[in-house]
Amino acid sequence: MAATPSTVRATGLYRRLQHESRALAADPVELVTMLYDELETAVGVLASMVRQGQRISATEPARRARTILIGLDANLDRDAGGDVAIALSRVYRSMRRKLDDAVSANSAESLDELLNGIVTISSAWRQLR
Repeated sequence: MAATPSTVRATGLYRRLQHESRALAADPVELVTMLYDELETAVGVLASMVRQGQRISATEPARRARTILIGLDANLDRDAGGDVAIALSRVYRSMRRKLDDAVSANSAESLDELLNGIVTISSAWRQLR
């Protein structure tokens, strides 16, 4: 049975509410983990879109990934984080440049490289638990 537009909308709303509820109850480490999850999904979707022959500039997943990287960088506590925060800021800015380049080039290979870097940092972050 095919999904109807109303079913798709309802499913999307349910997922959004589920994420919002999770975010409200989350501690700072969990919030960052959620952002990494969303970033991995967005970059994965972009790579998939390229493989399907789609142009990805000005798409929602591209905007989402860029916004998450900006948010991760902007919310670093540079006073408490010291050298680690400075290093993470450099990493996030580098990832943003790589994302922009991959989106401009419509390159699945570049997106896969970026995703591998994101997964590496995400895995390290998850070990804080």
